[in-house]
Amino acid sequence: MTKNIGKTIREQRKSIPLTLQQLSEMSGVSVAQLGRVEQGLRKPSPRTIQKISKPLGFDLDGLLTMAGFLSPKESLFSEEQRDKLRAEINTLSERVAADSKRIKEITDRLLMS
Repeated sequence: MTKNIGKTIREQRKSIPLTLQQLSEMSGVSVAQLGRVEQGLRKPSPRTIQKISKPLGFDLDGLLTMAGFLSPKESLFSEEQRDKLRAEINTLSERVAADSKRIKEITDRLLMS
């Protein structure tokens, strides 16, 4: 059973205290989207939860579990292991972006010749 994630986010935001605008600036999530989440009109994606967890001081797994994306049994990695995996994913994503750029450059050169 999941808790009301929006209510939890709002309570934590107000206890810090942060305005919706401040949380938006810190997380990169729009004020409108944050408002809809807090009102329970929209269930946040795992990516949105990841963005807002740090400014609110939440443990990411705890917030994902509250939102219903993880069950307590799924939190098998230590925080250190998760950090290493996140770093590896970021590295791989950067490589994919660089490779995609290089493929485009080569394709453009081939089309010009």
